[in-house]
Amino acid sequence: MSAAPAYAPLPPDTLLPTLPRGVWFSAVGETLTQSEIDETRGYVQALGLGEIEVESVASWQDAKRTTGASNWSRAWWQTEHAEERRLFGLAAQRNGNNAVMHRMTEIMEKSADLFLGPAAVASTRAGVADSALARSAAGAASQSLHQFGLTMLTEQSSEHFFAIKFRLFLAGRWPLSINDSIFYIF
Repeated sequence: MSAAPAYAPLPPDTLLPTLPRGVWFSAVGETLTQSEIDETRGYVQALGLGEIEVESVASWQDAKRTTGASNWSRAWWQTEHAEERRLFGLAAQRNGNNAVMHRMTEIMEKSADLFLGPAAVASTRAGVADSALARSAAGAASQSLHQFGLTMLTEQSSEHFFAIKFRLFLAGRWPLSINDSIFYIF
């Protein structure tokens, strides 16, 4: 078997053209539906970090406090980071490192405007004009899209924790963090 070429263009991206425009951050602060609770529980179980409770955050101010708290789980971050590296490695084996870098850069660049506007509008409508907080929300959505893109490139299951997390964003939510064995979702 020969090694993958250093650069082999991937087929055109099918992810970005299918993403809706009006859903991002549209449900933050609302009561979680049963399907969102189930998705959230599926996400935390798939992480494999033990017993983690799920708690909904009700306001942009609470989201800011939660994301800025110093007690966030390093194990959660390390688990996601290790999985990103693993998936990138799988994708690079199949398609070449340069092709995967090109695709992931394309996804990030072409989605830059997708999240920031809706985050700013949602926070402003809630009476919070905080551009740094809106950028934080948009950055989290963008990171989740990046992670989901890796699951697509490596043909992971729809139950992969990155896929579940991205579905929460698609539902208008903002998965915030794990702090002291509690997963917070806005």
